[in-house]
Amino acid sequence: MFEIPENLAPETYPMAFIVGKWRGYGMLGYPGIEEAAIICDLEITNNGGPYLTIHSTWYLANEDPDDIDKELPGDRGVAQLTEERLWQDATGYLRQSPEEEGQLEAMIATPDGRVTLYVGAVKAPRMEFVSDAMVRSATGAEVNASQLQLALVDSDLLFAYDMAAFGEEMQSYAAGRLTKVVES
Repeated sequence: MFEIPENLAPETYPMAFIVGKWRGYGMLGYPGIEEAAIICDLEITNNGGPYLTIHSTWYLANEDPDDIDKELPGDRGVAQLTEERLWQDATGYLRQSPEEEGQLEAMIATPDGRVTLYVGAVKAPRMEFVSDAMVRSATGAEVNASQLQLALVDSDLLFAYDMAAFGEEMQSYAAGRLTKVVES
Protein backbone atom coordinates (compact mmCIF):
# COMPACT_ATOMS: atom_id res chain seq x y z
CA MET A 1 0.00 0.00 0.00
CA PHE A 2 1.35 3.42 -0.95
CA GLU A 3 1.63 6.07 1.77
CA ILE A 4 2.06 9.80 1.25
CA PRO A 5 5.50 10.79 2.57
CA GLU A 6 5.66 13.01 5.65
CA ASN A 7 5.95 16.78 5.25
CA LEU A 8 4.83 16.69 1.62
CA ALA A 9 3.06 19.82 0.39
CA PRO A 10 -0.65 19.08 -0.24
CA GLU A 11 -0.38 20.42 -3.81
CA THR A 12 2.00 17.56 -4.58
CA TYR A 13 -0.17 14.72 -3.22
CA PRO A 14 -1.32 13.56 -6.71
CA MET A 15 2.37 13.04 -7.60
CA ALA A 16 3.40 11.53 -4.26
CA PHE A 17 3.82 8.03 -5.73
CA ILE A 18 7.05 9.12 -7.47
CA VAL A 19 8.67 10.87 -4.48
CA GLY A 20 11.89 9.20 -3.33
CA LYS A 21 15.11 7.73 -4.68
CA TRP A 22 14.86 5.28 -7.57
CA ARG A 23 17.52 3.16 -9.28
CA GLY A 24 17.25 0.84 -12.21
CA TYR A 25 18.14 0.17 -15.81
CA GLY A 26 16.92 0.72 -19.30
CA MET A 27 17.79 0.76 -22.97
CA LEU A 28 18.35 3.66 -25.29
CA GLY A 29 18.81 3.97 -29.01
CA TYR A 30 18.01 6.46 -31.74
CA PRO A 31 19.06 7.03 -35.35
CA GLY A 32 22.74 7.94 -35.10
CA ILE A 33 22.94 6.71 -31.48
CA GLU A 34 23.94 3.09 -31.02
CA GLU A 35 21.63 0.98 -28.84
CA ALA A 36 22.98 0.76 -25.30
CA ALA A 37 22.02 -0.42 -21.84
CA ILE A 38 21.80 2.37 -19.27
CA ILE A 39 21.89 2.64 -15.50
CA CYS A 40 19.35 5.15 -14.22
CA ASP A 41 19.24 7.10 -10.97
CA LEU A 42 16.27 9.33 -10.16
CA GLU A 43 15.65 11.39 -7.06
CA ILE A 44 12.41 13.26 -6.54
CA THR A 45 12.10 15.41 -3.43
CA ASN A 46 9.86 18.04 -1.88
CA ASN A 47 11.11 20.79 0.42
CA GLY A 48 7.63 21.72 1.61
CA GLY A 49 6.84 23.92 -1.39
CA PRO A 50 4.02 23.27 -3.89
CA TYR A 51 6.35 21.46 -6.32
CA LEU A 52 8.70 18.51 -6.59
CA THR A 53 12.41 18.76 -7.42
CA ILE A 54 13.78 16.25 -9.92
CA HIS A 55 17.33 15.05 -10.53
CA SER A 56 17.98 12.26 -13.03
CA THR A 57 21.27 10.71 -14.14
CA TRP A 58 21.84 8.08 -16.82
CA TYR A 59 25.08 6.16 -17.25
CA LEU A 60 25.98 4.00 -20.22
CA ALA A 61 26.61 0.43 -19.13
CA ASN A 62 29.57 -1.69 -20.19
CA GLU A 63 27.39 -4.67 -21.04
CA ASP A 64 26.02 -5.46 -24.50
CA PRO A 65 22.28 -4.62 -24.59
CA ASP A 66 21.54 -7.97 -26.26
CA ASP A 67 22.89 -9.78 -23.18
CA ILE A 68 20.57 -7.97 -20.73
CA ASP A 69 17.46 -9.63 -19.31
CA LYS A 70 14.94 -6.85 -19.93
CA GLU A 71 12.17 -8.48 -17.91
CA LEU A 72 13.82 -8.11 -14.49
CA PRO A 73 12.61 -5.65 -11.85
CA GLY A 74 14.68 -2.45 -11.68
CA ASP A 75 16.85 -3.43 -8.71
CA ARG A 76 17.69 -6.87 -10.11
CA GLY A 77 18.22 -5.58 -13.64
CA VAL A 78 20.63 -2.84 -12.60
CA ALA A 79 22.62 -5.40 -10.60
CA GLN A 80 23.64 -7.06 -13.89
CA LEU A 81 25.26 -3.81 -15.14
CA THR A 82 28.43 -1.80 -14.54
CA GLU A 83 28.86 1.91 -15.29
CA GLU A 84 30.94 2.87 -18.30
CA ARG A 85 30.40 6.65 -18.35
CA LEU A 86 27.91 9.43 -17.73
CA TRP A 87 25.42 9.81 -20.59
CA GLN A 88 22.83 12.32 -19.39
CA ASP A 89 22.06 14.50 -16.40
CA ALA A 90 18.83 16.45 -15.90
CA THR A 91 17.44 18.69 -13.18
CA GLY A 92 14.08 20.35 -12.87
CA TYR A 93 10.79 21.00 -11.18
CA LEU A 94 7.35 19.45 -11.38
CA ARG A 95 4.13 20.95 -10.12
CA GLN A 96 0.42 20.52 -10.39
CA SER A 97 -1.16 23.39 -12.29
CA PRO A 98 -2.56 25.89 -9.79
CA GLU A 99 -5.57 26.28 -12.09
CA GLU A 100 -6.57 22.69 -12.82
CA GLU A 101 -6.26 19.63 -10.59
CA GLY A 102 -4.52 16.69 -12.24
CA GLN A 103 -2.79 18.87 -14.84
CA LEU A 104 0.99 19.02 -14.55
CA GLU A 105 3.71 21.44 -15.53
CA ALA A 106 7.42 20.60 -15.56
CA MET A 107 10.65 22.36 -16.43
CA ILE A 108 13.71 20.18 -17.07
CA ALA A 109 17.21 21.49 -17.85
CA THR A 110 20.11 19.45 -19.23
CA PRO A 111 23.79 20.40 -19.48
CA ASP A 112 23.76 19.91 -23.26
CA GLY A 113 22.21 23.38 -23.54
CA ARG A 114 18.48 22.59 -23.37
CA VAL A 115 15.48 23.49 -21.25
CA THR A 116 12.19 21.73 -21.90
CA LEU A 117 8.81 22.88 -20.61
CA TYR A 118 6.28 20.06 -20.37
CA VAL A 119 2.55 19.91 -19.82
CA GLY A 120 0.91 16.73 -18.73
CA ALA A 121 -1.56 14.92 -16.59
CA VAL A 122 -1.45 12.67 -13.58
CA LYS A 123 -3.87 9.92 -12.73
CA ALA A 124 -1.96 7.97 -10.12
CA PRO A 125 -0.14 5.74 -10.65
CA ARG A 126 0.49 7.20 -14.16
CA MET A 127 1.84 10.45 -15.58
CA GLU A 128 2.13 11.58 -19.16
CA PHE A 129 3.94 14.64 -20.48
CA VAL A 130 4.46 16.32 -23.84
CA SER A 131 6.86 19.15 -24.55
CA ASP A 132 5.16 22.52 -24.63
CA ALA A 133 8.29 24.54 -25.42
CA MET A 134 11.89 23.64 -26.18
CA VAL A 135 14.65 26.18 -25.68
CA ARG A 136 18.28 25.55 -26.53
CA SER A 137 21.47 27.52 -26.55
CA ALA A 138 23.29 28.25 -29.81
CA THR A 139 25.24 25.00 -29.36
CA GLY A 140 22.50 23.04 -27.57
CA ALA A 141 21.37 19.59 -28.70
CA GLU A 142 18.86 19.78 -31.54
CA VAL A 143 15.84 18.25 -29.79
CA ASN A 144 12.60 19.69 -31.18
CA ALA A 145 9.93 17.81 -29.21
CA SER A 146 9.66 15.08 -26.61
CA GLN A 147 7.18 13.11 -24.57
CA LEU A 148 7.51 11.11 -21.38
CA GLN A 149 5.34 8.49 -19.73
CA LEU A 150 5.76 7.21 -16.17
CA ALA A 151 3.78 4.43 -14.51
CA LEU A 152 4.06 2.55 -11.24
CA VAL A 153 3.79 -1.17 -12.11
CA ASP A 154 4.46 -3.96 -9.61
CA SER A 155 6.21 -1.44 -7.30
CA ASP A 156 8.62 -0.37 -10.07
CA LEU A 157 8.55 2.96 -11.87
CA LEU A 158 8.50 2.34 -15.62
CA PHE A 159 9.40 5.12 -18.03
CA ALA A 160 9.30 5.66 -21.77
CA TYR A 161 10.90 8.72 -23.36
CA ASP A 162 10.31 9.60 -27.01
CA MET A 163 11.79 12.52 -28.93
CA ALA A 164 11.97 14.24 -32.29
CA ALA A 165 15.60 15.30 -32.71
CA PHE A 166 18.38 15.79 -35.24
CA GLY A 167 15.88 15.91 -38.13
CA GLU A 168 14.10 12.67 -37.13
CA GLU A 169 10.37 12.19 -36.46
CA MET A 170 9.06 11.49 -32.93
CA GLN A 171 10.17 8.00 -31.91
CA SER A 172 11.40 5.99 -28.97
CA TYR A 173 14.67 7.11 -27.43
CA ALA A 174 14.81 5.37 -24.04
CA ALA A 175 12.76 3.15 -21.77
CA GLY A 176 13.46 1.55 -18.44
CA ARG A 177 12.44 0.24 -15.09
CA LEU A 178 13.39 1.71 -11.68
CA THR A 179 12.97 0.31 -8.17
CA LYS A 180 12.54 2.55 -5.15
CA VAL A 181 15.68 2.61 -3.02
CA VAL A 182 14.88 1.67 0.57
CA GLU A 183 17.28 3.41 2.91
CA SER A 184 17.90 1.83 6.28
